Amino acid sequence: MSLEMIKRNERLEGIFNRTAKKFDSIGPKYFSYLGRKLVEYTKINEGSTLLDVACGKGASLFPAINCVGENGQVIGIDFSEEMVKETQSLIVAQGLHKVKVIQMDAENLNFTNKSFDYVLCGLSVSFFSDSLKAIDEMYRVLKTGGRIGLSTWNMRQKKSVLGTAYSKVFPQEQPKKTSITAQMPDFGSVDGVKKILENAGFKSIEIFIEKKTFYYKDEEEWWNEQWTNASRGLFEHIESIGPSALNKFKEAALIEIKEYKDVQGIRFDAEVIFSFGYK
Repeated sequence: MSLEMIKRNERLEGIFNRTAKKFDSIGPKYFSYLGRKLVEYTKINEGSTLLDVACGKGASLFPAINCVGENGQVIGIDFSEEMVKETQSLIVAQGLHKVKVIQMDAENLNFTNKSFDYVLCGLSVSFFSDSLKAIDEMYRVLKTGGRIGLSTWNMRQKKSVLGTAYSKVFPQEQPKKTSITAQMPDFGSVDGVKKILENAGFKSIEIFIEKKTFYYKDEEEWWNEQWTNASRGLFEHIESIGPSALNKFKEAALIEIKEYKDVQGIRFDAEVIFSFGYK
């Protein structure tokens, strides 16, 4: 692994460590909803063995436990130590068995070949420094005939609210493309994901896009939720620019978000690609 990848992984792990306690606890909890849908669409058989890659705080992990039943086994892995701790606490609090969570790198799965009937990865694979290697690892640990289930954000043409606000407030501070980000595989389109899964060796691939609207009650709830997901990395970068930088950015972001405000609150129109294939 290159020094650039190591530094990126350390930075991302730090971000998710700091978001772990409040992750998916503010606002409409769309990670939990989409995690349940991933499990539902994967059609998991009772008594199966299942690996949840980058499990976070268990959006797919906990629904999967119900599917495999008493005779099954679920393992969740995440590279964030704090995410693992938080999820383990939830497991203990619910008195669950046949499940464990381990701190592990998705690009180097410490499991033997053909260990699992199912491998899931929800809304995470695009964050990996070497996501193609991670997909190859998921293929390796699947049993012959095993099924992979992925969810990824559908790439949109329109710039995000945070991206637009950043461009307006800090036109001189535009993020630089690194050699890693410049070569990121296309997990944001149906054709892109299909090609990735085919190249990894998966068969009978099924892919579809699901749209779902979620609502934040107001602008402050939306802003506070951004601190609990990967956007925190951007916010921490802005804080480093100067003492008033974050306030200026917040003002601009709250102006931009008004475009998505209606009588029900602040609208989040999610578009998610669900992808499945067999080994």
